[in-house]
Amino acid sequence: MDTVSPTRVRPAGFRTLALTLVTAAALLGSGCSAPGGVKEAMGKSMEAFGLKKPSAPDINTEYSVPLRLYAGDNLNAGTEKKALALVVRIYQLKDTQRFEQAPFEAFLDEAREKEALGGDLIEVNEILMTPGQRHEVQQKLPGTASHLGVVALFRSPAASRWRFSFDSRKAIKDGITIGLHACAMTATDTPALTTTLSSAANSLSSVNCTKPRR
Repeated sequence: MDTVSPTRVRPAGFRTLALTLVTAAALLGSGCSAPGGVKEAMGKSMEAFGLKKPSAPDINTEYSVPLRLYAGDNLNAGTEKKALALVVRIYQLKDTQRFEQAPFEAFLDEAREKEALGGDLIEVNEILMTPGQRHEVQQKLPGTASHLGVVALFRSPAASRWRFSFDSRKAIKDGITIGLHACAMTATDTPALTTTLSSAANSLSSVNCTKPRR
C-alpha cells in the first residue's frame, strides 16, 4: 500500500511573504540593491503579516490627512431662520488636553487662545464657510503633530458640539468628514475622533442651540 504524505495547509499569503523575504535576503547577499531600501521592504512585509510591530512615527516626516467640511443650508442660523457664514479653525496639536479644557471664549481672542493652548499648539488655520459650501483639502501636518482640532465659532453654539479633536495619524487613510449645521458640528463615525460626546457624533437628535452670543 502506498503511503500518502500528509498535506500541510499554509495560511493565505504565506507564499507571498516567503517569496518577498527570500528575494530580499538574496539581494542583500549579492549587493545588487541598496541595503536600506531592502531592509525597509522586508520590514513592511513583516508588518503586513503581523510578524513585526509597526515602526514608531517619524517626528521629522510630514504627513497629510484628508479633511472634508460640508456646510448645511442652515449654517450658523442658531435659533433664527437666517443662515450666516461661519469661521472654522483647524488646529495642529501635540496633545489635546488643553484644547479640550479651553472654554469657547478662549477661541474668540488670539491672545487667550495662545495662552490656553500653550506649547500644545503648533499651528492654526482659519476657514470661512458659507451656507451650502463644501471644502475638501489634504491637510498637511508636521511629524510632531499627533492630533487635529476643529473649532466652529457658532453664534449660538450647542454644548460640546462646537469642538472636535481627532487622532490625526488614525485619520490618514479615511480622513475626517465634518458637517456644519445651525449651531453644532457632526462627524462621521471614526475611531480617530477623541472628543468625548454624550450622543453619537453623526446625530443632531440631542442638540439644542443656545441664545446668540452678543
